[in-house]
Amino acid sequence: MGITVYSVAISIVFYNLALIAVFILRRSPGVRAKHAVSLLAFITVLGVVRLVLPIDFDVAYVVRSYKIIPAVEDFLRRPLAAPFTCGHLLLALWAVGSLVMVIKDVRLQRRFDRYLQSIDFVDRPELLEIAAEYGSSFAVLISPQLHMPFTSGILHPVIYLPDVELSDAEWRMVFRHEITHIRSRDNLKKLFFLAVEALFWWNPLAHFSSKEINTLLELRCDVKVISDMNDWERVEYVELLKKLLILVSFQKLPTGVSSILGDSGEMHSRFTTLEMYEKRAHRTYYDIFAALGLLFLLSYFILLQPARRPSAEDVYTRVSNPKSFVSENEDSYSVSGYIVLEEDGKYSLYIDGHAVGFLSDEAVSFPPWNLLPIIKRGA
Repeated sequence: MGITVYSVAISIVFYNLALIAVFILRRSPGVRAKHAVSLLAFITVLGVVRLVLPIDFDVAYVVRSYKIIPAVEDFLRRPLAAPFTCGHLLLALWAVGSLVMVIKDVRLQRRFDRYLQSIDFVDRPELLEIAAEYGSSFAVLISPQLHMPFTSGILHPVIYLPDVELSDAEWRMVFRHEITHIRSRDNLKKLFFLAVEALFWWNPLAHFSSKEINTLLELRCDVKVISDMNDWERVEYVELLKKLLILVSFQKLPTGVSSILGDSGEMHSRFTTLEMYEKRAHRTYYDIFAALGLLFLLSYFILLQPARRPSAEDVYTRVSNPKSFVSENEDSYSVSGYIVLEEDGKYSLYIDGHAVGFLSDEAVSFPPWNLLPIIKRGA
């Protein structure tokens, strides 16, 4: 068991497959109920775990690539100016791109923090009393200059509210939504995915995932809020969201901020989910959960590695010292042939049906020779 560049690469592939699955399923008619939202969250979690734990097991089934991966390796090793290669250049571009993304996000957050420090806040004691009903120890700030309710901060989260007129029941639902974000640590989750987006800035899916994750977290928060509501209360919650869209305006916020409102596409998805909400999941979805978990485990037992077939001439010229042949790129060669155990105890190496030399007793225990079948002469 260990971590190699190939296990990291296949982890990135599986993570992207999870993002694609979430992207497709969230737009399907089936994404309308509690179990469907949980399913999307489960797929996302599996993708993230696969990304951060790129473990390579010794018993994994190795899928050998004889063309694509070797061609990529040859390109990355192509020399530019000694000792630098194309791989070094791409790695430098990767690092610079990630740094630019981080700087961009930090500047956006700092600009937003300065905006919050520049606005005026008002006293609304009745709102603080409502917040206290939920045992909230979080700071609550109200300002007529704010466009919509949201929660900012990770270590010391603050609930920001616009100075608008809502009934006490409506304010309670707003607080339940924002406090649910805080208790679920959604801002921290968004920060993690922001880091993933910065790390894989060259991957278009990483940029799409930022919005997808934001919508998914809002859907999960909505579901948690209405989970113990009756049908009439759920209708009132949806009406509250629609009312807020009229009273306040949508404001694009930094990624690490959680708001009760979103853009038109996100709100449409949330409305349809809430209107089709079901408390009890079908057994079929539990089977899907189990199947996804099994596929996740099986993904650790599939490993993609490059393989090269040396020519008979190459093998013949190096067969006298097979260790030196393997040490150049261990585990990257696969020989097509077989070994014959002669009557005198010697090992003859056959490539493409032709004997090309002899192997020592020790050599047959090392790659690539230990991958070949051994046939006993006269058997």
